[in-house]
Amino acid sequence: MSNSADADQQLLYDLHENPPARRAVVYALQWLIFTLANMAVVPLVVGRALGLDQPGIAALAQRTLFFSGLASLLQVLFGHRLPIMEGPSGMWWGVFITLAALAPGLEKPLAVLRSDLELGVLVAGVVLVLVGSSRLVGSALSLFTPAVTGSVLILLGLQLSGTFVRGMLGAGMDGGGANPRAVLLSVLVVAVVLWASLKGRPFTRSVAVLIGIGAGWLAALPLGLAPGVPWSVSGVFELPRLFAWGTPTFDAGIVITSVMTGLLVLSNLVASILAMEKTTGQKVPRQAYNRGVALTGVADIMAGMGATVGFVPFSAGAALVGMTRVASRMPFILFAIIMAILGLIPPVGAFLSSIPIPVGYSVLLVSFCRMIGFGLRDYLRLQLDNRDFYIIGITLLFGTGAMMLPPEALAGMPALARYLLGNGFLTGMLLCILLEHVFLPAKFFTAEPGPNGKKDSGMDR
Repeated sequence: MSNSADADQQLLYDLHENPPARRAVVYALQWLIFTLANMAVVPLVVGRALGLDQPGIAALAQRTLFFSGLASLLQVLFGHRLPIMEGPSGMWWGVFITLAALAPGLEKPLAVLRSDLELGVLVAGVVLVLVGSSRLVGSALSLFTPAVTGSVLILLGLQLSGTFVRGMLGAGMDGGGANPRAVLLSVLVVAVVLWASLKGRPFTRSVAVLIGIGAGWLAALPLGLAPGVPWSVSGVFELPRLFAWGTPTFDAGIVITSVMTGLLVLSNLVASILAMEKTTGQKVPRQAYNRGVALTGVADIMAGMGATVGFVPFSAGAALVGMTRVASRMPFILFAIIMAILGLIPPVGAFLSSIPIPVGYSVLLVSFCRMIGFGLRDYLRLQLDNRDFYIIGITLLFGTGAMMLPPEALAGMPALARYLLGNGFLTGMLLCILLEHVFLPAKFFTAEPGPNGKKDSGMDR
């Protein structure tokens, strides 16, 4: 049990204890609701960005549920062995949406992009398996300093902001411009999610996204913005289709982006394990990190084969354990099995695919505020001396500038160069890594006390 002095913070059930069957079912349903709240709208938004129709989005939702449940089950049994759910990573689905937005400028049909993404996620998974098996987690993570991770999170938010706002305005829903009803609905959803997140009780805050989806869905009905549920799906039980987007195809730029994204989200895994360790008061052995990385790689291989967004352990799992004080693996195993079973039932995916579009984008806009906040928090871990100012400034200015380049500005350049310069997120990430480790490494600059007692780089002296 936890060593906390406060009895209210003691775990009711630790990792190695099993609650009674009735309670285990209730705790498993809590895990299910919490996880669905964090991933329900992802298939909808990603599917629309990739040009899928509603049946295609329903199938994507079905595969996401199945492989998320399977990945969570493998992790708790053979990976880090902690109750931490695996789900579609914000970084991964952000990259999917970004690449979809870039596809027209690169003259790449969305159907080809989808098959490129299958291979990209699969290769990233193989790399993670090798990193975890070779115990190179520390070396891989050393590339992603706070300056890099902070810049990447902020650049990704900036690159996705246009997509979010267009979706909230309902642009293109009726073949025209902004839809006033969609604007009204979006404002309502943002207000509900903010209220639940900031003013609600602990459990209410943990499912604020689910509350926002429910309220928005109900409000969309009288506004005429709720699409019907395509109940006419084939059968009530169906195995997920592998390589549903076609035979995987190779694109060097997408493979590079995918591998870098896979390595970057390793920080989520480490943060998730550390948060769970602090919550339970139980030390996690070093090998658990290596097993966790390897199994996250396996999860991404399954995601590539299953034509879904890449997975990552949700650090929010520790928050639910801290709130419920139940860390037992048994309810979590039951939850993972239920999740995988739901992924075998097509009507469930059909139901999720009918979430109103403005609702989905509004919820993601609010959710992404946390990712921007994480980026700013990473910056606060820096000394913020002149060296940091130059690294952050060059990264953000060049990365944001690359986002604003019209496609014709890159005409005549090699395909890989057009891809890199047209992707402000990837350009910024690679540039920041080069500045941090190659061009402006910290060891080459002396530091002197700054005005607040912090060290100030002497690079401008």
